[in-house]
Amino acid sequence: LGTTNSAIAVMEGVEPQIIKNNQNQDITPSAVGFTKSGSLLLGEAARRRQLASPQDAYTEFKRKMGSDEIYPVAATGRSHKPEELSAEVLKSLKGDVEQARGEVVESAVITVPAAFELHQCDATRRAAELAGFSQSPLLQEPVAAALAYGFQKDEEKAYWLVYDFGGG
Repeated sequence: LGTTNSAIAVMEGVEPQIIKNNQNQDITPSAVGFTKSGSLLLGEAARRRQLASPQDAYTEFKRKMGSDEIYPVAATGRSHKPEELSAEVLKSLKGDVEQARGEVVESAVITVPAAFELHQCDATRRAAELAGFSQSPLLQEPVAAALAYGFQKDEEKAYWLVYDFGGG
């Protein structure tokens, strides 16, 4: 669940396999929008909607996870919390996996920035629950990067230095 873009992968043995979204792309923009009729838009369609109607689509809501920020939607007259918008992105990713693999996805490991505080992690867990995940352990992004790099290494003694430059 990224600030700008999101992606999902599954482990095939020791190799992560990126699951393409319904537009055959490796990444999905972390954008949620609504049409005038109230239909939900996700990803690239929502990003385009934000350009045309900024009061009906949002990006970068992950930055406000765990806050009291509210995102009003003119088209629907409703407002959403950051975790509700994040849940829509997670639902979309979950649906991509279910469609690609033909299996139900019940849990996922979600990466979060190293600087996320407890209230932000709690909001991320709520987003995962709203997306339909029964379990969603959180893993800090630099730890995930180190694990992904070192997962297949046989070296008995190895050292890695991981820099987290972050999306911001």
